[in-house]
Amino acid sequence: MKRLQQLVLFKLPEAPVAIALASSLNLVKNKLWPEEDFAWLAGRNIRLEVLDIGRGLTLSFQDGRFKRGTGAADVTFSASLADYLVLARRLEDPDTLFFQRRLSIEGDTELGLTLKNLMDATDFEPLLAWLPSRLRAHLPV
Repeated sequence: MKRLQQLVLFKLPEAPVAIALASSLNLVKNKLWPEEDFAWLAGRNIRLEVLDIGRGLTLSFQDGRFKRGTGAADVTFSASLADYLVLARRLEDPDTLFFQRRLSIEGDTELGLTLKNLMDATDFEPLLAWLPSRLRAHLPV
């Protein structure tokens, strides 16, 4: 099953996945971050690389919404799919994964640290709840 998931994810073009993630974040952003206006993120590109499947996506924040990023990344986060899920479920904090070299952050240091701290303070379960239950049942963690 894991191999099938990797094949499906490997074959997907970046744009639909980035648009789906941006749309999902927009649906739950007020619940996840009720006090955050993200002015500090406006016009910045964030790259998320998923190392074990060799794919990634770029997001940006423009006009008060997350969107698919199209320019060069200001900061790049790299981790395995399982480690991103560990972060989303708050089973480990980003610092632990960073010091274990399971999460890397490259590019704009200040932006990377701000995003890392935001990840650490966020409960992503509302975002994961948008996934169909049959898909959630097959998540690796």
